[in-house]
Amino acid sequence: MDFFYAMQRLHLEQGDNAYSVGDAGNVVFLVRSGLVEIVTDYPETGLGVDASHGPGHVFGEVETLDGRLRTSTARAVKATDLMVFGREELMEILYKRPEKSLILGKSTFERLKDLYTNETLDSELARLRQEMQLSIRDAVVAHESRVLKSHNGMAAIAVPVIVMVALAVGAYWFFHRA
Repeated sequence: MDFFYAMQRLHLEQGDNAYSVGDAGNVVFLVRSGLVEIVTDYPETGLGVDASHGPGHVFGEVETLDGRLRTSTARAVKATDLMVFGREELMEILYKRPEKSLILGKSTFERLKDLYTNETLDSELARLRQEMQLSIRDAVVAHESRVLKSHNGMAAIAVPVIVMVALAVGAYWFFHRA
């Protein structure tokens, strides 16, 4: 079976998704023309572009190899033509036709290299530090709010008690002065 014969063609218009978060990771995509962005919606910072793939780039192979669900969304930035092939074709490429796996290997290697450069790690650490500082600040503010409420509650109880003690002491002094 010819490698390119087994592939299916997929055309995406701008804004269309090749896949979304939670989809089954059972196919791999090769960009023939256009541009696809891999985006993730981060709860702390919103939508972020994790990667961009232009002509000749392969994406979606990691989840296809390990059988996981998609953890991000692949969205067309402009009209895009893709070649789509399934896990069986991917395994055939890797084991029976290793010379054709160079496209896949090169793309994956470049992505891993970008993912683990010092710049990327430093920016990721900076983002995590910022998130941690915000989380700590929010926790401190919440704690101070609870402490303030508990102090106000204690004052609401303590003030009448102190007034009653002062009245009792005053009454004792008034009636027992010589």
